[in-house]
Amino acid sequence: MKKDARSMRIALVDDRYVNPPPGAPDALTILAAAGWGVMQLPAPGYPAPLAARMLADIAQEIAEFHQHGYQLIILGQASCLASLLAEVGLPVPDQFLPDTAAELTQFLARMA
Repeated sequence: MKKDARSMRIALVDDRYVNPPPGAPDALTILAAAGWGVMQLPAPGYPAPLAARMLADIAQEIAEFHQHGYQLIILGQASCLASLLAEVGLPVPDQFLPDTAAELTQFLARMA
């Protein structure tokens, strides 16, 4: 089977990087170019019960990825994940809040 170029690298991405305001980095394009897969974290406007269920599901998926050796990072704020990851026995992945495309590109290069 042919390997996917994004294999083994997943970025958990805050909504502000998925739906950036004008002038903010286009994280999805940068991540794709660097060979990273993406999981979007719930947007701040989601109802709390829905966001909590989504985050619990994401934590379970992260645990599965971790078990299989995936490299994981977080772009943006994800303090809500810390306790959920602790429940599944995982530390919080490296987290970064880039302000520019160049900062994000440099961060991803260091993660390679």
